[in-house]
Amino acid sequence: MTSFRIYRAAFVPALATVVVLLFSLQGRPAPLPPVVASAEFDEHAAARIDRQIVNAAPARPPGSEGDEVVADMVAKRFEGVAEGQLAEQRFEHSFDGNQVELRNLILTLPGESARSVVVMAARDSASGPGAASSAAATAALLELVDKLRTSSHTKTLVFVSTDGGSDGAAGAREFAEHYADRDLIDGAVVLWQPGSSTPREPSLLDSSDGSQSPSAQLVRTAERALTEQTGRKPELEGVFGELARLALPSGLGEQAVLIQHGIDAVGLSSAGEPPLPPADDQPSDLSPRTLGGLGRTALLLVATLDAASAPPEHGPATYLTLAGNLVPGWALALLALTLLLPAGLAALDTVREALRRGARPGSALAWSVSRSLPLLAALFMLYLLALSGIIARPSFPFDPNRFRVGAGQIIAMILLAVVIGGGYYAIRDWRLGARRLGPFQWPLTLGAMALSLLPIVAAVLLLAGRLDLGPTAPWHLLLMVDAGQIGFVEMLALCLLGGSLVGLAALAIRPARVRRPGRIYDPAIRPG
Repeated sequence: MTSFRIYRAAFVPALATVVVLLFSLQGRPAPLPPVVASAEFDEHAAARIDRQIVNAAPARPPGSEGDEVVADMVAKRFEGVAEGQLAEQRFEHSFDGNQVELRNLILTLPGESARSVVVMAARDSASGPGAASSAAATAALLELVDKLRTSSHTKTLVFVSTDGGSDGAAGAREFAEHYADRDLIDGAVVLWQPGSSTPREPSLLDSSDGSQSPSAQLVRTAERALTEQTGRKPELEGVFGELARLALPSGLGEQAVLIQHGIDAVGLSSAGEPPLPPADDQPSDLSPRTLGGLGRTALLLVATLDAASAPPEHGPATYLTLAGNLVPGWALALLALTLLLPAGLAALDTVREALRRGARPGSALAWSVSRSLPLLAALFMLYLLALSGIIARPSFPFDPNRFRVGAGQIIAMILLAVVIGGGYYAIRDWRLGARRLGPFQWPLTLGAMALSLLPIVAAVLLLAGRLDLGPTAPWHLLLMVDAGQIGFVEMLALCLLGGSLVGLAALAIRPARVRRPGRIYDPAIRPG
């Protein structure tokens, strides 16, 4: 039997950790001192550039002829900036099963300081003309170059036109991994679908593809700039949303890749975080007014970062925002570990008691682990289907609009369900010994199991809503698994957890069996 005395005593470290957590809180830094931008963003000029891009190349998949046409257009504009220096990053990338050559275009405006401020925008579009997204972002980038090329600035300004933004943010990843002066970047501003005629939140993107958090002061500064220039305070994620992001990193947009690689960045969007569907990204969906609001915000952010004498204060490497304070990630991890301690000690005490009574808990542990085998079989089947090309294996962050659920996807999910169901049917006769230590109260057991699953379910539902996945969330979660965004170690732990819950459910609903004279001897049970 479980010793509840040990279970209760094991919560003492958790209480101590709560005290440590309270003392670890850091105040959220104030925004950088406000400045006045030395130029004015011309929304109508940006809208004209947008139309030129769409007319010149209405289709711009990464590595395509249209993509190259717009790249040449941007390169020509960059070459015309006598004050700047043009550089290229050429790299190979796999798109839709084909190997294509992509290129980032980088314009550098040297300043008095080697410290730099980056403005980034993708120019490709995997589906549709991208009038309100990549075309608008590229147009805003070029307009910012025109306004800032002759303005006085202290820091070096770096303008990056990326390729492959619509397929795993390939260009942003290439820049983050191979840009020589990345350690001198004080902050990056990413233009992400800035021209939608139907603006929606979030307009400020600060999510990452990893456990890293963005600069807290940069986020505060961007929040103030957006409020001033658009008249609307951006909607930020609450503490539960940030917890869900830490548990399941799933940021969309190029800023997510930059933050993951240690570059402080924020994204500015007029249409939320998920990429716009092609039907909402047509030339008629472009709004010069919306484009102007985010263009002015970017201009003000660049001016503010340029005027700051030091890089924005980052805060903890990973944090949550709680009641105006930053909670360090290490404190959250320590609290989570100490909350697991009571269950771990109780389990060890139960094994010790079983050994004292002469039982052999090894067979019970093996039985418990065996409940995970069908889930592991389904996981390896998913990897096999991805490696064979039967199901997609997109680079993350991917565009959910490009990977919709159809007949083939439904068949794949049914196949995985059959593997799980068939696996449990195959091991149905693998049972524990005939005697159990104490009865299982199935309503209490099943209720506790449901409660334990609540945080995971809540995190998935919250992120599914945030990314507009709707009922296709299970399929996109599977894509995140086969793409490696949710790693094998994490999936192995989830399979073991799921198998344990299945075993508990089986014990709870199965009638207790009592060993009677004349029954077959079970070597796993010794007379007590």
